[in-house]
Amino acid sequence: MHSTEYPEIMWGLGLDQDTAAFIEAAAGPGYALRNLPPDAVAWMRGAEGRTQAAWVPWGVWTGLPKKRRQVSCQDERVRRILLLDEEAELLETEQVLAEGFVTAVRAPLTRFKVRDALLRLREMDSLTADLRRKTEEIALERELLVRKSNHLSFLNRVLSRATASLDPATILSKARGDLKYLLPLTALSAVFWTRSEHGPGLSAELYMPCLLSPPQGEEWQQALIEAAEQKAGAKVSEYRQLCLTPDRNRKAAPAPGDGRLVLLPLSVGDEGFGCLALLTDKGLRLAKDQVQTLNACVNHLALALRNALLYRQVKIQADRDGLTKIGNRRSFEVRLADEAARHGRYDQPLSLILVDLDHFKTVNDTHGHQAGDEVLRELAALLGEGLRSSDYPARYGGEEFAVILPHTSREQAGLLAERLRQRVAGRVFRAGASKAGLSLTLSAGVASMAAGATAQDLVLLADQALYLAKNGGRNRVVLAGPRGLRAPDEAQGRDAGTRAVQASAQADMQANVQDVVQNAVQNVLRDRAVM
Repeated sequence: MHSTEYPEIMWGLGLDQDTAAFIEAAAGPGYALRNLPPDAVAWMRGAEGRTQAAWVPWGVWTGLPKKRRQVSCQDERVRRILLLDEEAELLETEQVLAEGFVTAVRAPLTRFKVRDALLRLREMDSLTADLRRKTEEIALERELLVRKSNHLSFLNRVLSRATASLDPATILSKARGDLKYLLPLTALSAVFWTRSEHGPGLSAELYMPCLLSPPQGEEWQQALIEAAEQKAGAKVSEYRQLCLTPDRNRKAAPAPGDGRLVLLPLSVGDEGFGCLALLTDKGLRLAKDQVQTLNACVNHLALALRNALLYRQVKIQADRDGLTKIGNRRSFEVRLADEAARHGRYDQPLSLILVDLDHFKTVNDTHGHQAGDEVLRELAALLGEGLRSSDYPARYGGEEFAVILPHTSREQAGLLAERLRQRVAGRVFRAGASKAGLSLTLSAGVASMAAGATAQDLVLLADQALYLAKNGGRNRVVLAGPRGLRAPDEAQGRDAGTRAVQASAQADMQANVQDVVQNAVQNVLRDRAVM
């Protein structure tokens, strides 16, 4: 029962006075009945209590317009009880419910019938509340399942896109696009570090946004270096910067101070190797599930980035010469084949320089192999000076080196080889335990790729030129090509007497080569005749 101070309101629609008084008395002191005329526009909620039941005679209900009855059925704030006269036809339960009534009571009314009808209303309210609570619980569970499904879909997208590449810059560029679905990301950068080979500090790689102004670049650089030193517990002694591919809109990235910079450490197991820097809105607040998703995403990215860095390290070790740190023979052959194919497609010039140190065996025999190794390392460094990023220096074998020169004519390659010869001839190499000064020279063969030729043809031509340079007195450059074997123009640019001597030496070398070839052919024919 309800309190008499705040009774529950019941409504009557077109009830006669006796019926209204009997219903209110039978319901008890916890209820109050408000009887409205049949033409009342609406049933309003009373200020003293809440609307629960409405007693409506069948005759009054059927007299209402159809539209009014439809509107009343849609109003769930009122529970309608149908009152049937004694002479009225008995209605089926389905018909009563179809008319929007909870139950029906036939006259004559009794106290039991009134209380039983109100009890059914309470049961209906309780059942409705239970259903509403269950519905809310189901909706909440469904929302959690949807969020978990979105969480898994997001992680699957990040993982599949991250593992599709073994290039750190590509992985970071894809992660930048994926993380924008999780938080308002305005820029992404990263720093990776290893222990430096040249000192006690760290060797760092800074992956920074493109399209930065100089002050912004310095601010990003400082932020990443500080993050590396803080996470690794050591100073950065050397670093290099790399540019991440810009967004499609190619907008300039903001500076770290323009937002909130979130630093997320990258580690696999207990080994930390990098840090991810996310620039977001200053007022960013992440929910608990967003934090969990972000952490899981970073863990996946850390594994993919670690694999990419290890792959690059192994690839460098496989493609680089262990002593000189430039390309080795295998990587040279792969690169030359690629450049030769590009030359065939676009008909662009391609040249090759083969270099050999003169009398290098004497260095090893006199000063030791460690001194020879130091000379080779220094020569490799000299070889890389003045080269473009598209040029490719490599150690061809022993004391022989090669330089692939795309988009370079034979004459230009000859000038480059001559400058290298002059630098080596004028340099004093300090090698060995005594750091004794060594004066060395080199010989070089230069060749340019002709139309229809292969990479092997180019190497053979450059090797022939190198052979002639060695047998012609060493410390010289010989060019090979369609016009025969000759010295570069810069080497010839002295006086006429010197050019005459060089021409005579070239003629002698060509004759020597022809004699060697003829002798080799005769020896082969003689061996076959003996067999």
